[in-house]
Amino acid sequence: MRFLVLAGLLLAVLVPACASTALEWERIEDPHFVAADGSFTLELPLGWARTEQALTHDGWEHQTITFNSGAVLAPDEGQAIDAASPELLAAMQDELSAQPGIELVEVRPARLDGLAGFRMHFRRVPVEGAEASAPGQQAVLYAAIDGVTLYAFSLECTDPATFARDLEAFELMVASFRRQVH
Repeated sequence: MRFLVLAGLLLAVLVPACASTALEWERIEDPHFVAADGSFTLELPLGWARTEQALTHDGWEHQTITFNSGAVLAPDEGQAIDAASPELLAAMQDELSAQPGIELVEVRPARLDGLAGFRMHFRRVPVEGAEASAPGQQAVLYAAIDGVTLYAFSLECTDPATFARDLEAFELMVASFRRQVH
């Protein structure tokens, strides 16, 4: 039961949301990013634009990369969760597959700066009688848990023609993730 609750929580946290047009976007000229609390660093893709912890290349309505960290468990909840455990991956796969309009491409274990985690790739598909989403819209999510802290990275892309370029920039950014010891 704990895995089902956590799977639902992870998916709610991770499913990318479009950024508001009211936010100020700044072009990335220095790729080195340090989290406000100093807990991790990333190398952001040059030429993209950033607002807070969201990035875009051609505008948020075309693609958005997000990167976040935060407590997913209370410190007193006992044992840490293995984000790459087969039970958690199966629960997330079941949870995502049950959502209308979602086609699961892949769910697999992944490592983020040595942490066990997962990588999930899915696409939106038409649902009969429902408002159509962007054709070819795809998302890739990475997550890992270190103690009580969840590190999450997502890419949502609406344009199939630029998905490969956007995915390459995203994968390089995720590979650059490093936790900082305090």
